[in-house]
Amino acid sequence: MKSIFSVIAACALSVFAFAAQAPEAYPSHPVKLVVPFPAAGPLDVLARIVSQKLSEQWSQPVIVENKAGASGGIGTEAVAKAAPDGYTLLLTVEIPLTMRPAVTRDMSYDPRADFAPIAGLTRSDNALFVHPSVGVSTVAELIAKAKADPGKLTFSSAGYGSPAHFGGELFKTETGVSMTHVPYKGAAPAMNALLAGEVSMFFGPVPQGLPHVRSGRIKVLAVASTAASALMPEVKTFGALGYPTVLVSTWFGALAPKGTPAQVVEKSRESLRKVIDDPAVRDRLEKVGMNIEWMEPAQFARAIDVDIKRWAAVAKKAGVKAN
Repeated sequence: MKSIFSVIAACALSVFAFAAQAPEAYPSHPVKLVVPFPAAGPLDVLARIVSQKLSEQWSQPVIVENKAGASGGIGTEAVAKAAPDGYTLLLTVEIPLTMRPAVTRDMSYDPRADFAPIAGLTRSDNALFVHPSVGVSTVAELIAKAKADPGKLTFSSAGYGSPAHFGGELFKTETGVSMTHVPYKGAAPAMNALLAGEVSMFFGPVPQGLPHVRSGRIKVLAVASTAASALMPEVKTFGALGYPTVLVSTWFGALAPKGTPAQVVEKSRESLRKVIDDPAVRDRLEKVGMNIEWMEPAQFARAIDVDIKRWAAVAKKAGVKAN
C-alpha cells in the first residue's frame, strides 16, 4: 500500500514540476503596440484596427502607445530595448527602419540586428502634388519649368529623411532638375504649406491629397508607385511617364524585439494574418488608401534590407548628408 501511495505522490510531483516548467500561454496579460508617430495618421488608423482585432482574438487588451519623435526613432528605439517577451511590439512604416539610417550618423538601434520581423501588412501610394501657381499640368511641364529656373521651385516634406524628402530627391536626380527642399514637422504641415502656396510641390500620401485635388486647390501630376492608385486610377505612374525609378510608396509592418521567442512571433504572425484577411478590415483599409501587401517574416526582413540599401544609395547620389 505504501508503495502505491509513493507512486501516486511521485506522479503528482511530476505533474506539478511539468506545470511549473511549461511556458504560460501567450499572451497572459496586456500587450503594448508601439506606434512611433503621432496619433491620427494612417499608421495610427491601422494600429487602432489591429489592436481591436488582436484584443478580440487574444482576450487580452492590446494597447496602442504613440511614441513619436526623431522621425520615428524614439518609439522604434524603445521597442528595440524592450524585453523580448512579446508584450511590446512595434507597428511602423519604413521611415525609422530604412530611411532614417540613410540620414542619421549615429543610430541608437540597428534596424536589422535589433528586431524580429513579424509581417508586412499593407502599402500605400504617394503622389506628386503641385500648387496651381506653379503653372504646370504635367510632369514634362514641371521639368521644363524647373530647368528654366534652377533652384527656384521648392518641395515640402514631413521632415528630413521622410518619404516626401526622398521623393523630391529622387525626382531631382532622375530628371536632372534643381529644386529646394523645405522640411516641416509632419505630413499635415507639409500639405498645409502646399495648400497655402508656400512651396511648389509635395510628394504626399494619395488619401491626404485627394480631397484637395477634387476641390481644385492643388493638382496631381503622377503617382510614385508601380501601379496606378485605386483612389485615382486616371493618374499615370512615373514609370508610365518614363521615370520608373521614381518610386516612393509607404509600407506598414509589425516587428518584435530581437530574441522574442519563435512561438510568440509565429502566434503574432498568425493573428495578424487573420486581421488582414478579414473582409471588413480590408474594406476599411482600402477606403483610406492602403493596399493589402502581406509579407511573411523572411520576405519582410529581405524587403527591409533592400530598402536600407536603396535609400542609402539615393541619399549618396543626391548628396543628402547625415545629421
